[in-house]
Amino acid sequence: MNARQFYTAKRILKTGFVNLFRNAWLSIAATAVMVVALTIISIAVVLNVTANNAIDELARDLKASVYLQDGVNDAQRANLESALRNLDFVEAVDYVTQDQAKDDLAGDFNNDMEILQALTLAGEDVLPASYKVTVSDLDRMPEIKSLVEQDIFSKTVDSVSLGQTDAQATIDKAASAQRFINLASIISAFVLSAVSIMIIFNTIRMAIYTRRDEIRIMKLIGATPGYIRGPFLVEASLYGVFAAIIANFAVYSLIFSLGRKVSSQPEFSQTFSFFTDPGVMVAMWICVLLVGILIGSFSSMLAMGKHLKLKNW
Repeated sequence: MNARQFYTAKRILKTGFVNLFRNAWLSIAATAVMVVALTIISIAVVLNVTANNAIDELARDLKASVYLQDGVNDAQRANLESALRNLDFVEAVDYVTQDQAKDDLAGDFNNDMEILQALTLAGEDVLPASYKVTVSDLDRMPEIKSLVEQDIFSKTVDSVSLGQTDAQATIDKAASAQRFINLASIISAFVLSAVSIMIIFNTIRMAIYTRRDEIRIMKLIGATPGYIRGPFLVEASLYGVFAAIIANFAVYSLIFSLGRKVSSQPEFSQTFSFFTDPGVMVAMWICVLLVGILIGSFSSMLAMGKHLKLKNW
């Protein structure tokens, strides 16, 4: 970059900063609306990741249970276990003995003396041995039932349970909430972005009208279109820069203030760790900043294309 280009760039940036404060109230209004739009977009990303992590955590607890018949030998059990592990969506297959099943049930009802007494009276064989199957895709869980109900396992498998109904209902509600959040966020961000574009458009239009005599003089002395357009583009981009900074501070204030309170819970710990990772923080800041600059630049170019007649330069 030579000296002439340097001074040209310096003048464009300086004029853009000056223009930002010429119409202070319009600048504040444009920045404020864009802050809300960028904040909603950022929060939507955070909530979407949170919902995904919560669903994944709940899904880990939703296991299929394959109950074995009494008297199943090791060979039969090994064949069944092998068949379950060969399913590509199965993550883990854990064998639960009768003693373990009884201990687990006793632990679940540790304070219920009647159930504990009933277990004692029932003896050791009251609960069957079983396999707990963890899957990566809940929609394919019925394939486990189809597998174990084949004739080759008729003397091995007594029954099968495809997870807890309440856990599945919770997952369905979380997925439904995630879809609602995504849709509402997209609509809100679109509307507020459109409002921001209109406000910035009018701000740049007024700036062009206010400086029409100055622009006419610059044309007469031979200023290039880029030299005239530059300050308006810088001014609109600065709206996006300031809005992005404020939006990022607002979103990360919520992440650190609320995130620490729920970070001990498995459903939220992964989300908090993800968004507080330095690399992710930098990426979030850069992405929000780029979106803000893009909205501002687009609004400015629309206004200049309509009101700054430099096409036949």
